[in-house]
Amino acid sequence: MSLFNELKRRNVFRVAIAYLAAAWLLTEVAGTLFPMFGFGDAPARIAVIILAIGFPLFLVFSWVFELTPEGLKLERDIDRTLAVTRKSGKQLDRIIIVLLALALGYFAVDKFVLDPMRDADLVEEATQAGRSQAITESYGDNSIAVLPFVNMSADPEQEYFSDGISEEVLNLLARIPKLRVVSRSSSFSLKGRDVSMSEVAEELNVAHVLEGSVRKDGNRVRVTAQLIEARSDTHLWSQAFETELENIFAVQRAIAVNIARVLKFELLGLIEGGEVQPGAIDAANPAAYVAYLKGRELARMRALDEAIEHLKRSIRLDANFAPAQAQLGIALALAADSPPEAALLATPHLDRARELDPNVPEASGGQALLAIGNEDYESAVEHARQALELNPNYNDAMNWLSMALLKLGRWEEAESVLKRMLASDPLAPLVEYNYTALLIDLGRYEEASNRADLLLMKNPYRGSMAHKGIAFAQGQIADGLYWSLRERSAGRGPMNLGLGLLMGFTWIGEYEEAKRVDPELAIWPDSASGRVLEALETLKKSEEAYPEWGYEIASATGFVLYMDGRIREALPYLERFFREVPHGRRQYWLFRLFPADNEMFMRLALALKMTGDEQEAQAVANIVRRDQAALHAVESKFSWVYRTDAMIAAFDRDPKLVVEVLELAVQFGHRDLQFFDDPIFDGFRDHPRFISLRQELVAILASEREKTLQMICFHNPVPEDWQPLPETCEDVN
Repeated sequence: MSLFNELKRRNVFRVAIAYLAAAWLLTEVAGTLFPMFGFGDAPARIAVIILAIGFPLFLVFSWVFELTPEGLKLERDIDRTLAVTRKSGKQLDRIIIVLLALALGYFAVDKFVLDPMRDADLVEEATQAGRSQAITESYGDNSIAVLPFVNMSADPEQEYFSDGISEEVLNLLARIPKLRVVSRSSSFSLKGRDVSMSEVAEELNVAHVLEGSVRKDGNRVRVTAQLIEARSDTHLWSQAFETELENIFAVQRAIAVNIARVLKFELLGLIEGGEVQPGAIDAANPAAYVAYLKGRELARMRALDEAIEHLKRSIRLDANFAPAQAQLGIALALAADSPPEAALLATPHLDRARELDPNVPEASGGQALLAIGNEDYESAVEHARQALELNPNYNDAMNWLSMALLKLGRWEEAESVLKRMLASDPLAPLVEYNYTALLIDLGRYEEASNRADLLLMKNPYRGSMAHKGIAFAQGQIADGLYWSLRERSAGRGPMNLGLGLLMGFTWIGEYEEAKRVDPELAIWPDSASGRVLEALETLKKSEEAYPEWGYEIASATGFVLYMDGRIREALPYLERFFREVPHGRRQYWLFRLFPADNEMFMRLALALKMTGDEQEAQAVANIVRRDQAALHAVESKFSWVYRTDAMIAAFDRDPKLVVEVLELAVQFGHRDLQFFDDPIFDGFRDHPRFISLRQELVAILASEREKTLQMICFHNPVPEDWQPLPETCEDVN
């Protein structure tokens, strides 16, 4: 008998296969489990070595011994006339099948369960590493976080005072050129958490940390501060200051100056001839300063009525205290019911603050806030930039600047500001969300999705909002509705929670589900379903209840009448919208869920043309043409851009261009079937490509409707927060 046949007879090949299958399975499992228990790679490598050594030993063993019903026996002791080896071979075959099945099962789990988890971890690590690298490249070791000073006073209510001291030192440090100072919101988010210095360094991406304590006893204040090299937990400088409350401002500056010296920087504007120069905040007497700190903290918590009372008290104690004047103006603007009221109440205090001290950043910041409320976004940009020149770490000003730039469609500038905010405020979910929303607007969906995944782990509400935006922007309605439901379950605020559900259900024709979201916004499903009278009645009630909504209600009313073919009735409403809405504004409803301003302008142009005012119609259309040109200049790839292009082409009677840009709109996520019924397309409905495009959209919406109903009827992600109507699921298979 040949050696090959003898190896086969003695089941050596079967043993080899079984051993290799078992060894592979053990190696893979060990590679997964050992790191979970903190063993590192060494035990896994040892296991591989042992298994490799064991392989030839097992082959020799299988040659020498045979498994029999009586147990293991030497091969030479077995009667070859018996079918022992065949029986053993069948047993080994069964073992091999089991091992291969286990290996296949593990492969499936690893591929479809464990791999995505590892990928998410890698994405997070890569994102954090990339951010850390970028920050390191920009600032090196010149970065610091000011942790909230611990309140050591007997009265816990004095915590606002210790927080205020921390913030003032932070603001002074922010004036150091080339020093990155983490914003208050991120550094203060670690308050009360038991974290090591190395953890602080990792979470905030900083090289240095300033921590301290404040003890206030009557008019006596003791402040201790220490500067730490965070990664090594090395103390670089520490000092205790004990003084009267009147001298607290000098203490704040002394801390900042000492840190600047340790970090080998000059605190520009605060050091002159080796002496610390007085700052504007010194104009306040101690009691006014304390009231100001309390009011500022309450305003930040949006306890605006209490904040206003404390800030007014601060001004009564010292009418020349510029920071209190400015902060009061901001609080009054935030508390006002309307932009005109905000301007009336806030402007005198903001102007007074600037008159007292032109270098108070909050005065310019407050003007930026007022400008945004009045939708004067160009002015908002100017005022916000002025505030940031005075305080580069003024996060509210950065937020208002990014909002204004987004409204103006200046996306590259907005991205630069948001990146700056991410560097200074790395733990703020809202900043992460705003940046993710911008990536969506820029069509960078993969990058946006990675950030949305990370955001979902930190803040389910904002993460769901981001994923919702990504889905709707690409025309994935069922996915958009899924994330809208997740958002509803995790979030707060009916307006924020309802828009995705409202429009998503409307687009797929589930009008009753849409109307459940918000009765005041039922005009959109009612209009889409032909219930014009109901829509107009809802608008009439809204006009009576919310007279301050002005042109928004006029726009909606004009839209409903226009889509119903009542062009002359729609005209005055469309004209009012055109008069009152700021021109050139980018409609920034959540991811373009509602009609954009330019679409409403084109409806006005058509209404003017149909009523005989050709000259005015062309003037309005030219405004839209200029705005569209600006959008195409930044290579905007959104369905809403091409929707407006289609309306311009229809207005110009260009059937070829109409269908070309409509095709692009559908390609880039347009899902609103009602748009095809716009009167502006009345002359093109018989065009073959227009007909086929409409049919394609009907098919897409039917598919999205089916997926949606399967989800909400059988795989509802939030059954306690949203149960579909019984009739919705009656015919679902």
